[in-house]
Amino acid sequence: MKNKIVLAGVALTVVLSIVGIFVWNYARERADYLNEIVHETDRWAVIEDVNGDHIAVEPTSDEVWNQLVELYQNKTVMFIGGIVEEYGNKWGFRFKPENITIAEFTAEGLQATIRYISGNLDYWLGGWAYVNAKVTEIRY
Repeated sequence: MKNKIVLAGVALTVVLSIVGIFVWNYARERADYLNEIVHETDRWAVIEDVNGDHIAVEPTSDEVWNQLVELYQNKTVMFIGGIVEEYGNKWGFRFKPENITIAEFTAEGLQATIRYISGNLDYWLGGWAYVNAKVTEIRY
């Protein structure tokens, strides 16, 4: 009987440890995601590039906003970008809200990924950059 109680205790400890690991990983991933998509306005969209990295965009233009909503609904991939400015998210930058643009084509020299822009921020700051991305979330 004592062996069964010890065995049950060990099994319960193992199960709780496994559940704890899953909960910890989920919480860490969620916190990382929230740090990627820091935003200031009530109307924003999350874009995901080819590496699966995310960043929030907050266009001031209603026309651009409507294009983002359409991309979200159609699950279409396009070039989304604008002038790169410093910002307090995981990546250290955002696309300036007044200049966010969506394009089917763009100059190859302006194409990048979120991680590449972040890793070479001094190069991109104040200039135009575009990421090939889809819209994964819309909030307004």
